[in-house]
Amino acid sequence: MSLKAIKREHLLSAVCVILRVPSLFIMDAWCRMDPHEATKDSAGNSESSLLVTIVYYFVFVFALSIALLPLRKLVDLYMYLISGLLLYLAYHISSVYVTVEKIRLVEDWMDKEGKNLGDEMKQRMFIRLFTFLGVQCVIAAFIAYLTEVRNWKKFGFLIFTLPLMGQICGVPIDLIETVHNFAANFTLLMLVLFAFVNFSTALDALKDLLNQGYILSQALGYLTLILTIWHTMKLPIQLLVFWLCLFSVQLYVNIYGDALPLSVSQEGWIFVVLAAIGDCCGTTVSLIALCVTISYVSYCSLLLTRLFLQGFRGYQPDNDGMRGWTEGFTMLLIAFQTGLLDLKPLQRAFLMSILLFIVVSSLLQSMYEMCDPILLSLSAQHNKSIGKNLRAIVLFSFLWMFPLYMTYSICQYFDLDFWLLVIMSSCLLTSVQVMGSLIVYTLFMYDSLRREPWDALDDVIYYVRSIVRVLEFVVAVFVVCYGLKESFFGEWSWINSSILLIHCYFNVWQRLQTGWKTFLLRREAIKRLESLPLATDEQLEEYNDVCPICYQSMTAARITHCKHFFHATCLKKWLYVKDSCPMCHKKIDQPEEGEATHDETEGNVNEQNNDEEDDGDSDNSSNSESESNEEEDNELSDNSEENFDQQRGH
Repeated sequence: MSLKAIKREHLLSAVCVILRVPSLFIMDAWCRMDPHEATKDSAGNSESSLLVTIVYYFVFVFALSIALLPLRKLVDLYMYLISGLLLYLAYHISSVYVTVEKIRLVEDWMDKEGKNLGDEMKQRMFIRLFTFLGVQCVIAAFIAYLTEVRNWKKFGFLIFTLPLMGQICGVPIDLIETVHNFAANFTLLMLVLFAFVNFSTALDALKDLLNQGYILSQALGYLTLILTIWHTMKLPIQLLVFWLCLFSVQLYVNIYGDALPLSVSQEGWIFVVLAAIGDCCGTTVSLIALCVTISYVSYCSLLLTRLFLQGFRGYQPDNDGMRGWTEGFTMLLIAFQTGLLDLKPLQRAFLMSILLFIVVSSLLQSMYEMCDPILLSLSAQHNKSIGKNLRAIVLFSFLWMFPLYMTYSICQYFDLDFWLLVIMSSCLLTSVQVMGSLIVYTLFMYDSLRREPWDALDDVIYYVRSIVRVLEFVVAVFVVCYGLKESFFGEWSWINSSILLIHCYFNVWQRLQTGWKTFLLRREAIKRLESLPLATDEQLEEYNDVCPICYQSMTAARITHCKHFFHATCLKKWLYVKDSCPMCHKKIDQPEEGEATHDETEGNVNEQNNDEEDDGDSDNSSNSESESNEEEDNELSDNSEENFDQQRGH
């Protein structure tokens, strides 16, 4: 694809977004309106109520048309709308001209001394006349260009020049006002006729759009159709632009206007921003736009975090399209659950602080989960780049300090309860996990600086991770205990009990199970490892090779039953995952055929000694019995030959 085609594609996408964003503003205003409130004063007038209802739903259909029309038809619609606005501007200029001429006629004919100013009056009148005439001609030319009228019909847009022409022809000022009213009524009549003629065309276009949507829904399914419309029409970008514009206007009003109470404005810029965010999510449309904006902000934050750690050269974009949307969905679900739309603006601002706290906590956890493998790879690969290591340390220091600062800040403004404790526990857990990763990173870097391998490194890392898991478990148990206290001695509710049960299962029971399984696997691996013999110096000298796992030279090793040599630490790590040999995949605790264990070897030696003593005693008696048994042996041999011949026959 050429550069010109790419630019054209981006230009069309930008035009599509810009032209469809007004539909969101109209939809947001439509959600704020209530037709019942508008018709309350005219309850006895059914015609007025019907007219308000028709206009109310017409606004909805109009906004939906702007959102769903194809781009070509949408451009045509905007051309007609702009032309209508220009016609109204021409009408307003003509009305102003007639009014000005009435006033100036009296002022020009009579001065303070009552003298006639004939020549000067005519000169100023002609200047006003030709100025208004030029403006009307320019407006008519723009309307003809936008509506693509090329024949004689384009002169009809000069209808509001009739009052000026009448002035030139010497028509009295009273008749000029009548001419102006005639031009306005005639234009209105033409617009009604134009709408009536093209009404069937609009219905056909709407019918084709619905038929096309029905066919696609039958072929692709409703969910696929919705996702296709979501991506094809760039709806997320539309919602982002819409909410940013709405937020900018509201923030300007809060800063330079008197919309906020004095007590809130004195709290600082944070509450001013929270109040603006709360005011910008008063409808379902603006709330969804806020969630989409949070998703984009989260995605950009994660992207910048990865670029900060790896740089432009080391960064490889992944195909995780859902990254960042987790925070947006979280915000949407909690907002609907807490009834954010039904609150007053000031209450909405304070609730928004808690909701954003939850979203930022989720974002910090996502940043940690994304950066933790990068940090461990730096230490495991013994990367000596000072810049990369310094950036990693700075970022992880921020990730464990900022959640603590957030927790401290929110405790300053809200009383501690079960819900707030659940929210705060996620921040605390993130800080604990980040500190554990930093300690493991430090241990790996220390091992890389040693001249000899640190055999106890694996055990130390296991103890560090165990302490982190224990701290996570303690925090989860504390939350459960506090929740039980609130349920028994405070206000009991089904929602709190459900959250408590979920928290017990996922954060307490599953953590306990995982930790216990890890402990059992480690104990079993150590038991299998200790059952293997240590290699002697002669065996290592005869082996004269590296460890097959880490490819490092061996000064000490364990020998498996299948005669393979490994470092004890390397083999122990392998046994955490599988209980077979890394080379031949035979069971570690299963000896080879013909190989005796240590106990079996001792037993065989004792039996062999006993057999030798028995043989010495029986030599004397065997000579005396040999002669008597010769005849019996001959008979047994004859019988055995007969039995063998019978078996062969069978």
